[in-house]
Amino acid sequence: MTKMSDDEHLQGYTWPANISNNNYEMMDKDRKAVEFLRNGANDLLTEYYDTNFNLLRWAQGYGYDLDEGLKNLRKHLKFRRYYDLDEHHLIREHEILKKYFPIGLVGETGHGNTLLVIESAGKIDLMGILRAVQLSDFLIQRARFQEEMLEQMNGIERRTGKQASVIYILDLEGLKFDPSLLQVVTGPYRILWASVYTNYPEWIDHFIMVNVPSFISILWKAIVPFLPERTRNKVKICSAGSDWKQQVLQFAKPEYVPVHWGGTKLDSNGDPMCREILNIPFEPIPSTLYWTPSEESPAIKDLDQVTIPASKSKILTFLVKGNEEKMFFILNRFCDRTFGQGIWYSEDESAIEWPLEEMEEWCPDFDYPGMPTVDWLRIRIPGAGVYKLKFGNEQAWIRSLTIHYRMRFVNEIGELLDFQQIP
Repeated sequence: MTKMSDDEHLQGYTWPANISNNNYEMMDKDRKAVEFLRNGANDLLTEYYDTNFNLLRWAQGYGYDLDEGLKNLRKHLKFRRYYDLDEHHLIREHEILKKYFPIGLVGETGHGNTLLVIESAGKIDLMGILRAVQLSDFLIQRARFQEEMLEQMNGIERRTGKQASVIYILDLEGLKFDPSLLQVVTGPYRILWASVYTNYPEWIDHFIMVNVPSFISILWKAIVPFLPERTRNKVKICSAGSDWKQQVLQFAKPEYVPVHWGGTKLDSNGDPMCREILNIPFEPIPSTLYWTPSEESPAIKDLDQVTIPASKSKILTFLVKGNEEKMFFILNRFCDRTFGQGIWYSEDESAIEWPLEEMEEWCPDFDYPGMPTVDWLRIRIPGAGVYKLKFGNEQAWIRSLTIHYRMRFVNEIGELLDFQQIP
């Protein structure tokens, strides 16, 4: 038997016919799963997020392993609380990402209970994004976009009583291979997508990659180990010379798809790419927009640092005093490789001596990508007490990891609170 090349194999990649949850109506096993998850996460669920289909997605995403689904649902609900995602409409758009990160929600497809999202990834100035945008902005803006999609999906579900999902077009037209591409795709971009799938299971109905270049097999081999199997089974890969526009129209009616991607939709300016809806940059980010050190986000040399051996972690303990109504932490951080981070809290000062297991996991432990900017993150905290910041290098087998950081606690107008780092 003649073995297919990687590219031939990828061009023929399809998904099982029954993988879609689009237009799905709940059955008895689904209702029981939703009840189990709701009861198990009742202390964290908010009225905004607590819908049957939002909970059902956690059962589906973990193959109805409800214990695993509940564990990850609770982690997500803490993530929501930490970033206040129920109020996502209050998160300001990031001006650089708004202009230079080409992604957009087009709207309903007219085909089942699906929305159409288009990301023109081939036009992203990847290195420019990394040099201009700080880590937390990068992640929070993606969460904001996910929440906008989820809000529209929930609206469809309320209207129809059936599950909604997304047709996602990833357009790679213009993508050029250079030595930094693989590093970016397997680093920050991979972590971004891992965060999306960890916190938003079963939102994709079909994922269609179009205008795929010949070197896609190199990127695919790097990415595929990190994708959930159900997600891999929803991917369709179409080369630039294929009939990919017909593939798109299998999942959306022409009048709902911009002309550039095979439909008949124009915006009010007659633009076939509908740039009133979609951000489509045609130039790289100017270097004048690149991050530079400031008082808010100082240079790396002005931060504290901690070195963590392979497969280990480091816990930094802070005692915060005071009784102000609104209290915040401000965290600056820099690392050149992927690192883990979580935050635990207790109002009891004796928690200085406690293990993490006896404290509240206030910010879930997630992986974060290394980026060339010093990050800045301001988050409201529950109040005075003990905070333990855990940095992790657990995934490394050999290499140690150096993380640069500065942690401060302030009131609403930015004045420093009474706090100290406990040795």
